[in-house]
Amino acid sequence: MRDLAHLGLALLGGALLTLGWPASGSLSPLLLVGLVPLMLVVELRCPPHGRCARRGTGWMLFAGLALWNLITTSWLGEVQESQGTRLLLGVGVMLANAGLQLAAFAVGRRVRRRHGRWAGWAAFAAWWLCWEVLHMRWDLQWPWLTLGNGFAVRPQWVQWYEVTGHLGGSLWVLAANLLVLRWMLAGGRPRTAWAPVLAMVVPVVVSWVRFATYQENGAPLQVVVVQPSIDPYSEKFGGIDPLAQLDGMLALAEPLVTDSTRLLLLPETALQEASRVFLDADGALELEGLWENDLEASGSVQRIRDWQRRHPHCAVLAGMSSSRLLDREERSLVARPIGGTDRFYEAANAALFVDPHGAAAAYHKSKLVAGVELLPFQELLGGLEALSIDMGGTTGSLVRQAQRSVFRPADGGFAAAPVICYESVFGDYVADYVRNGADLIAILTNDAWWGDSFGYRQHLAYASLRAIETRRDVARSANTGTSCFIDQRGIAHQATPWWRQATIRGTVHLNQARTPFVALGELLRWAALLAGALALCAAFLPWPTRERP
Repeated sequence: MRDLAHLGLALLGGALLTLGWPASGSLSPLLLVGLVPLMLVVELRCPPHGRCARRGTGWMLFAGLALWNLITTSWLGEVQESQGTRLLLGVGVMLANAGLQLAAFAVGRRVRRRHGRWAGWAAFAAWWLCWEVLHMRWDLQWPWLTLGNGFAVRPQWVQWYEVTGHLGGSLWVLAANLLVLRWMLAGGRPRTAWAPVLAMVVPVVVSWVRFATYQENGAPLQVVVVQPSIDPYSEKFGGIDPLAQLDGMLALAEPLVTDSTRLLLLPETALQEASRVFLDADGALELEGLWENDLEASGSVQRIRDWQRRHPHCAVLAGMSSSRLLDREERSLVARPIGGTDRFYEAANAALFVDPHGAAAAYHKSKLVAGVELLPFQELLGGLEALSIDMGGTTGSLVRQAQRSVFRPADGGFAAAPVICYESVFGDYVADYVRNGADLIAILTNDAWWGDSFGYRQHLAYASLRAIETRRDVARSANTGTSCFIDQRGIAHQATPWWRQATIRGTVHLNQARTPFVALGELLRWAALLAGALALCAAFLPWPTRERP
């Protein structure tokens, strides 16, 4: 019975985290106490002055963490291509993430046995933060459940992310839960609850003051956003001619574009002409489609140029699936052979910027989805492209770029950051665009593949955190929804319905000031890495300990 009670406590923790998470409950205050039941399982099974339970603790904690992962990211199972074995792969991703979160408890428990209760909990918090940092930077990156993301639906609570970034929210959650645990272990008397109460209330009050007094900064810019709602499984990639799709999107934009409109946004993979290669009579290669070697020759750019003759002041920023022919001496890990020739090319999930008074330019999406756009650890595993999952777009290992490109028209009227889909979940990554001069964040995404689920709602909410961290307006174009404008305080405006054709026009502000988060970088990242390293040293290095017999 005791084990069942402890398992129930762990599952309660998972349920609280789930209900507190955006879209799966959005009861954000629960995040500040959601880890406490899981911590109590450790306390009950490993008391400071008694023997630890020999087995079962890890599995109980894993059950609670798995519940949180399985429900909040259940949308991974909505992918049509994930049936059968690939559905199992999606579940495996969720369970693997729960196992990685469990590692923080394992490190903390080992330090606890050697150095005492609160040293153990400090090590737990340090390693949790350290792992969130690492989870943003390796090939299996999956920061979706970074604790600081949990307040994405409460932008009024986290205006101080402009200083700390969303990792500051993770630190807040961990600190609040530990203070609640400490209060409960001390007897839970109401008169001693001041520490956890202040830890929860003070950041919210400070944030509300900042929210109420913040003024939008920067010159105004009129932007039009198109949401075409094209099914990626049955229409976008083969069902409807690509140029006909582009014509339809430009037609949707037409009624709202005025002489004051300076930017038109089209969603991720809006342009996806088939890239073909021909041999002419002399045996030379001729290219047809969206080849970055000569973008101006593509049918898509020519259609956009024709449209811009009617709107000579409006630049177009659109997602595209593109290719680049490599020189004969070039090779890369993601190079693909061109059949019947000795040449290779690279494929990209990209953004295209067409300035009415300048040359077309491209940016390559560089935060790629593991297993969809990127074969993890390809340096070791080679080209196992058959393992990639089709989620409604360019698949297989794609090319990335080292720098964050910022698109500027010839008149210098704005500097837009082309953020493609998954990239909008990475705070410091988006801040790199701002460090390169961006005064507007343009998010291009195709959320159709995960269905009408928690996924697209969470993805939308996370964009609000990027607006707060950088104090940049966000214009968001989603293929099937939700498209919107997000102001510098993180509030969404003109949000469109899910899976409905829509066009919206709004005025954004081009703020050029840098927040402390942008100017100083993710300082918490380095503190977390240092603390995580110290936690591992305390757990494993041989030095005098308090380990019990």
